Amino acid sequence: MEKRKGNHPPGDMAGYEILEELGSGVTARVYRVQEKGTGRVCALKYSDDAERLKAEAVLLRGLSHPCFPRWMGDGVLSEGAYLVMEYIPGMTLGRLMDKYPAGMPERAAAGIAREVAMGLACLHGSRPMYVYRDIKADNVMITPQGRVRLVDLGAVCAAGAQGKVRAGTYGYSAPEQFWNGADISPACDVYGVGKLLAYMLTGQDPCKPPYDTENYCCRHSGIGRRMQRLLEHCLYTDPQLRYPDASFLVSELSDPGTEKRGLRDMFRKFTGNKCRYRYIKCIWRSEYERIF
Repeated sequence: MEKRKGNHPPGDMAGYEILEELGSGVTARVYRVQEKGTGRVCALKYSDDAERLKAEAVLLRGLSHPCFPRWMGDGVLSEGAYLVMEYIPGMTLGRLMDKYPAGMPERAAAGIAREVAMGLACLHGSRPMYVYRDIKADNVMITPQGRVRLVDLGAVCAAGAQGKVRAGTYGYSAPEQFWNGADISPACDVYGVGKLLAYMLTGQDPCKPPYDTENYCCRHSGIGRRMQRLLEHCLYTDPQLRYPDASFLVSELSDPGTEKRGLRDMFRKFTGNKCRYRYIKCIWRSEYERIF
């Protein structure tokens, strides 16, 4: 498939030197760059879809929650547009999960999900209300300090404003996100957090067959009843039966014993799986085969 020109920035990136490519999508690429003159290291997103990237820049500029990267600048060139933001070191949650094929400890998973929910609650509580739409392990960064950060706001939209535009990742995203004309609401993000949490608890990647079940991991031997109930209320096919927005998840996932130290230890011990392998017994039924 031919690559779009937006995937390749011009040689002069408005005073930034490209150090390495961090990731790419259909319309954009993200680079680690160094600002000429100051030596400051940043992340730069470049695309020929100028309108979409400008909208993302406006959104990021207005966010002040520590879960999201800080806006540092943006601009439009003849070939496209660019967005400069805080560079976040660390590893993606997807990479971390490679070392936890049987699932990570419940407290650590709940701590990560809670910090993600706190960032989403900021979007859901804004005016206008925004929906992230693309919760997945590769969009969650774990820093060396044990902080959880959400990156890539390219799919964010105002609630209900883009019901005819499909966006998201099969396996993670709510079913209604792939239905033309369906309302896009904060309940979509609640579903995504449920999938993310289920992945962390079981090691079963939602993007891989058999994708998911209607009663996700209802017979997993390592998940407590309270967490089972939370997953159930996140993963209903009917969005009206889920938690209304991420603020409810923050409350449900609160645990005075959850500490960032646990995430720091997981980061430092990344080279070895420190959790005991557990026997997983699930009855799988692909809801995506049923829906699509």
